[in-house]
Amino acid sequence: MAIRERLVNDERDDLTKDVDDLDAAYIENMKKSGVSEELLRQFADLLKEDGQSR
Repeated sequence: MAIRERLVNDERDDLTKDVDDLDAAYIENMKKSGVSEELLRQFADLLKEDGQSR
């Protein structure tokens, strides 16, 4: 059994291209659950801002 598993595929869209793998997987799950595109964009923007401040 593999120890590591890819959380997301290498093909990322605009929402997930600048966030880490765990956040990208979370965004993808929210997208599949029907969360609106605008809320996903706001969430991704917040993640990107937080990543820049670290």
